[in-house]
Amino acid sequence: MAPRNESSRGGETRPRRRRRNRRRQRGDDGEGGIDAWLDATVYFGLGQHLLLALPMLWVAFMTVSTPVAVTTAAVVSLSVACLAIGALRLGAVSVGAPWHRIEDSELGLGPDAGYGALVRRAAYLNATLGLGTFLGARADLVGAGLAGSVVVAGGVALCAMLALPRLRAAPARASAAAAGAYYAVSLLVVAAFPGAVDLFSLAPSVALCVLAVATACAFDVVTGRDRR
Repeated sequence: MAPRNESSRGGETRPRRRRRNRRRQRGDDGEGGIDAWLDATVYFGLGQHLLLALPMLWVAFMTVSTPVAVTTAAVVSLSVACLAIGALRLGAVSVGAPWHRIEDSELGLGPDAGYGALVRRAAYLNATLGLGTFLGARADLVGAGLAGSVVVAGGVALCAMLALPRLRAAPARASAAAAGAYYAVSLLVVAAFPGAVDLFSLAPSVALCVLAVATACAFDVVTGRDRR
């Protein structure tokens, strides 16, 4: 089943439409209303992460050596990223370039405006979640505590989401170089986290997830330099 058109409400379900109508009658709906924010942050923000960033979520879930530090950082990174996506989609913040909405008309086979767009978005979301989660967890482990973990994980996620529209709009060569460096740093942070190497051997699914993310990142750099 093809993903829903992000810019159209023609395919929404009746319960969603009735709920939006009720909110409109109460006067709290609109372009920046509660329903619009919930749609942007939960449906498109959290929904994109749960679908496209599942590999890195699985890696974080399986990191049982420091479960509290990793889980806390993952929740913060995920939450901040979803809020940032919602703000960018609704135009609540401006970063000089629009947030790219993956439309139904773009989906199909091939790297150019096809399902490759989803792979490129998945690469960026996984890299951001991995970097925010494991940098935040490391901050906790070195003594920064919960507050330090929240600041690091949330800061990484926020900066990464705000940078994506500008990265996509940058010249192809500069975009490829920046994306490649970002992905390399993210994967290195994940692989260098205490206990990660042992986890790869004990849980092959974790190694496969990291490999899948690395493959998506390589695909993005090679084929999606100007189409993120």
